[in-house]
Amino acid sequence: MARSDGKAQRQFARRSVNLPASVRVRVHGGELRAVAENISPGGAFLRMELPETIEVLEAAIVLPHGKELHIRATVRWRCDEPRGVGIQFERFLETAQLRR
Repeated sequence: MARSDGKAQRQFARRSVNLPASVRVRVHGGELRAVAENISPGGAFLRMELPETIEVLEAAIVLPHGKELHIRATVRWRCDEPRGVGIQFERFLETAQLRR
């Protein structure tokens, strides 16, 4: 999945941030560390190493004041520099819904 110029395709403007995130993927069952570098109501860019075979993930993004945003998302594009993925939020999850 190559990166295209997603700016024209975005429904929402993105805001630059630097928020820690943990990502769960079904194949590995464990957590991967990431940093959300920008975010909008519809998606985010996560700076991370993610195997090419992963297209769906669950993530917990730590928001200011200690709150967490729990989401299920689809990988829409990948970037080599900086290394990461653009994701589209598919569903917001309750904490208990995150796979353990």
